[in-house]
Amino acid sequence: MARTLEEAEALIKIYEQNGSAKLYYSLNRKMNEMAELLNKTNLSNVDLESKDSKEFDRLFKLLEKSQVIGSAAQSVKEFAGITGDEEKDVARKPFNDRIAESRT
Repeated sequence: MARTLEEAEALIKIYEQNGSAKLYYSLNRKMNEMAELLNKTNLSNVDLESKDSKEFDRLFKLLEKSQVIGSAAQSVKEFAGITGDEEKDVARKPFNDRIAESRT
């Protein structure tokens, strides 16, 4: 199936974005959402006696995954050279500008 010029340009534009930087800031937002969820949960109010309640299991799973997500965010931060300025980090082209420079 042949692509139109507009479709091809839109696809190229996606690959020209700094996906690593976008991923880092997305992970950071998710960590903030997880923290908000955990902060509004009072563990003393969790029903540990009810075998039907899955609240504790879900909270525990969230706590477990927070370490994985935090480590992933740190790795992406180092790989992508994140500066803390989201606008500039996302705008910086990850590789295609260097390819163009090397050909000149």
